[in-house]
Amino acid sequence: MQISTDSQKISELKQSRYPNSLRFPEHFKDKSYAFFSGESYTISKPFVLQGISTLENKLSTIIVKPAFGAFSKFSHLQFSQDLKPEFCIKGNHNIQLGEVKIIEHPIALMSAFGFYLDFDLEQPSFPTFDFCDQVYLDGIRDNFQKIGDIPCFTVKKSFVIIWEKGYCILEPDDGDQILSLDHQVSYPGDTVGNARIKADMSPQLFAYIASARTTAFRSGVEAEKFYQIGMTGGLKDYPFTLENVILLNEEKIFNPREKFESQGLNYEFLAHELIDILAWIRFVEEEYKGRFVGKMTTYLFDHHKQIDIAQFVCDRNRFSEIGIRIL
Repeated sequence: MQISTDSQKISELKQSRYPNSLRFPEHFKDKSYAFFSGESYTISKPFVLQGISTLENKLSTIIVKPAFGAFSKFSHLQFSQDLKPEFCIKGNHNIQLGEVKIIEHPIALMSAFGFYLDFDLEQPSFPTFDFCDQVYLDGIRDNFQKIGDIPCFTVKKSFVIIWEKGYCILEPDDGDQILSLDHQVSYPGDTVGNARIKADMSPQLFAYIASARTTAFRSGVEAEKFYQIGMTGGLKDYPFTLENVILLNEEKIFNPREKFESQGLNYEFLAHELIDILAWIRFVEEEYKGRFVGKMTTYLFDHHKQIDIAQFVCDRNRFSEIGIRIL
């Protein structure tokens, strides 16, 4: 990856983005979750979830517990790891922390709401739940307590990390103390195609989009075959169903959910993209003990790239030239 603070380079990348951007409809908000950016939280009592672990395809129990340490923890059997990017492993296409895999969905929720949580998994990978992060939202509803007040922070100056394909730009907060996301994707065909979504992340927006499913994009007739497999119970060695993924090809979405439809568009794909790209921010917030605000502009920003940038920003020595500013 290449790291640059050159303002002209950043400007050129932003000017090359697709000119037409989408925004979520105004009603994409759930105001029943009252959390505030200047506070951090944990749950009052543990809750238990069950699902089929994604990579092992086995029934698994997940215990979500209050956090008591300086960092959230993820545990499997006798192995336990603090939520620090230095412990991340690049394996399958996910964010893996030590032995524990597919942590991107729970840590995205933790970032959106300011939660410190500990997770204890029976199997080493998280399930692909039918309603993604909604299961955690249900668990924290009326089951949380404030840990304390925390500051908002931002980067001192703009920078971009560029990979062979894709990039991530971080820019300082402009005074609003919000996290603004500008995410761009490129897929064959017209179902998603060249799409760009802009959103100001808030607990209310995240609570609405939290149920957006993981995407399964397959080309042409392959998607038709997957649809038939889903109709007959899913794959033998992988817990894929038509309930836990959104299946699409170049021409159509096979199993759309009405919740995400508005004025002829279906936003579920892009909603899940925001869940995915938000995840790495939680590493930064736990390292610097606050809530990150500013602007993040991304393109082809996959989970391995998120590990790269999390490791860079959380390395206080390497990141000191750019730096963090407490607001």
